[in-house]
Amino acid sequence: MNLLKTIPFIFADEAYEIKIFHAENLINILVFKNHYPVNGFRHQIKIPKSISIKELINSEVIDEYIAICKSDISEKRWERLVQ
Repeated sequence: MNLLKTIPFIFADEAYEIKIFHAENLINILVFKNHYPVNGFRHQIKIPKSISIKELINSEVIDEYIAICKSDISEKRWERLVQ
């Protein structure tokens, strides 16, 4: 998978990065901390070949997935899941 975009953010004084990867017709969006995935969530989008990756990467839909990734961290979804 190729890295398309990295979005840094801070939550509770901790530095995170949302990384968007692309391979053929898949986009994976996940959160990293210290260069490692922070949880088991992988938000994946299977896209038709007719959609341009460059257009999609700057779309509101991707912004929504970025917000979901941030809320995964702020709402501690992974920690709640594995309890």
